[in-house]
Amino acid sequence: MTSGTPTATFRDPAGSLSLEDDFAVRTIHPSARDHVMEFVTSQFCSRLQDRGDMVAITIRNTPAGLQLLHPKVPVPTYPWEWTPSQWLAAAQLTLALCTEALNDGWVLKDATPLNILFVGSRPVLVDVLSFEPWNPTPKDHASHIWMAYGQYIRTFLLPLLINKLLGWPLELSLFKRDGYEPAELYKMLSWPQRLSRAAFWPVTLPAKLEGGPAAKAGAGAKPQHYKPEVAIHRMKRTLADLRMRTRRAMPEHTGSEWANYTATLTHYTAQESAQKLDWVRKVLEDLKPERVLDIGANTGVFSALAASSGARVVALERDASAAESLYRMSRKSSLSIQTIHADLARPTPAVGWENHETSTLLHRLEAQSDMVLMLAVIHHLILMEQIPIREILDLAYRLTWRYLVVEWVPVSDPMFQSLLRGRDELYGSLTEEDLLAACEGRFHTLRRQPLENGRVLFLFAKD
Repeated sequence: MTSGTPTATFRDPAGSLSLEDDFAVRTIHPSARDHVMEFVTSQFCSRLQDRGDMVAITIRNTPAGLQLLHPKVPVPTYPWEWTPSQWLAAAQLTLALCTEALNDGWVLKDATPLNILFVGSRPVLVDVLSFEPWNPTPKDHASHIWMAYGQYIRTFLLPLLINKLLGWPLELSLFKRDGYEPAELYKMLSWPQRLSRAAFWPVTLPAKLEGGPAAKAGAGAKPQHYKPEVAIHRMKRTLADLRMRTRRAMPEHTGSEWANYTATLTHYTAQESAQKLDWVRKVLEDLKPERVLDIGANTGVFSALAASSGARVVALERDASAAESLYRMSRKSSLSIQTIHADLARPTPAVGWENHETSTLLHRLEAQSDMVLMLAVIHHLILMEQIPIREILDLAYRLTWRYLVVEWVPVSDPMFQSLLRGRDELYGSLTEEDLLAACEGRFHTLRRQPLENGRVLFLFAKD
């Protein structure tokens, strides 16, 4: 359910998804119509929609067949743009919905992070075709087995676990649509890691059993049959065990230079920090933006300020630890902040068949906000990424459809000097006038506020 016009999805045999104005339109294949109608008209489905755990559904009958309309998520994100706590929240929602579904005669046949989108800090199930009827009988020897079990392990649990044990970034899931195989990860682990409580069950045991005598013996074993009440008990116990193991797979949250940035500021006095905060608050109160994009959001001080003023905020942060802190803050405070762990200078590309199954990050962000915050960001893009200032303002022009707030950091600033690294000839003469010259034909100045430390806050409006 992305912004733009990617190719309609084709992987689900029950239907396909395309975009139409403000809706994602799911066209149901005729063979799946009766089953889909049974689910979308069920009390269980209504309950999930009412709670906001599942995307809203509008039923539309057309000459072409049954269609389900879902409201678009303004800025959808993908698992490779999530923090560990977002992965955990998506996993917990998946397991909780499957557990609840069993009581109503349904079960999730799919369990992948790609079925989840975030609305603010809240995960929402968007693949409504993932549910199928579940009615265990004593003659069904597989009634107690969750068919999506293996997929959940590969796509939810193992990426988190390998992030914890080996430090592999969650962004690698971009190249692992169906997750990791235990045998693949087993080769990468040390013996102490293989035998650890966290890895032995989901990695070592299946890797050693794969294709071995034990696996072949299991394939020929006599199937067990369970009464329905026993089958549901065993299924729920499996889901509860997965929930526990997923929590254990969470990496420890540690700080970083940028996650601790706000708390260790040396180039801002308390008075200057308060002055900056008050100025931005006044801008938000006066202009009342509905949607704010906070670029370089760090741990979310100004994202929280914008959300508290009534805006829906998208917070973009490239530092993994800072982004994790930001998401935890937004989740705890229930603020409307959607965290995206990504780098504006190296934005997430489009992937999938013909690069049309998922959209680029910039395509999803363009013109989605009436205010963009770039507080102490431009000098990082110039000095660390060597992006020309005019290119930065060109991108800002596409990202906002009304206002841009900039904190200009002068050459004399300690942070500018620490990033300059002897390139005075290239960047040592940058001035505020260069910023204003880059704005020509794009933005005009509405407000300008110098700070005592030499930095300058600007409020720009699009020409």
